[in-house]
Amino acid sequence: MPSRRSLLLWLYERLTRVDAPRPADLIFVLAGRMERKQYGLELYRAGFADRLLLSVGRFEVSKMPRLSFDHAAELIAERDRTAPEQRHFFCDIDARRTVIHKPALRRWNTYGEALGLREHLSHEAVTRIIVVSTDIHLRRVALAFDQVFRGSAVEFQYCPVLASQSSVWKEGWWTRPADRKYVISETVKLAAYRAILLMPEFMIRHCMGLRD
Repeated sequence: MPSRRSLLLWLYERLTRVDAPRPADLIFVLAGRMERKQYGLELYRAGFADRLLLSVGRFEVSKMPRLSFDHAAELIAERDRTAPEQRHFFCDIDARRTVIHKPALRRWNTYGEALGLREHLSHEAVTRIIVVSTDIHLRRVALAFDQVFRGSAVEFQYCPVLASQSSVWKEGWWTRPADRKYVISETVKLAAYRAILLMPEFMIRHCMGLRD
């Protein structure tokens, strides 16, 4: 009979996607915990892709200087002249330049970021994308991206922040209030996404609260 510990570790693992990074056209880093951006930058600097796209939420902007992000001052200035409800940014980085975009996200959530990425790349021939996030976020991320990019030729790799860099840890997660809250939240959200994404498109839009 499985022990309590093994069942709790299984619950954690069922939330994860762990792909080994392989060369790609683009690295996309989801908004949220800052270690995601640090790991995305490391993959970019290691040459896994020639282009990096950082999704930056409104409350992350002031933290960007900690990453030695050369365009942090420009990003902060852009935030300050942007209405609060529009303060989500895509920082598009390659060897030639960094461009800061304001995507018209229809919802500030994982599904909304997937839609925003699809629209951002709608006129580009990108076929291989590394997606970076926290390990227990990536199963839900994969559901959202597979739905949004259904029928496209894009191949995704879901690469979690390294355990040594992550702010949530698998071993003993149930003993730490912050990790426990995160795992429970992701478990509920994953179940909700699985149910919602089986619905017709108009129902998905309604349940996800998408703006036109």
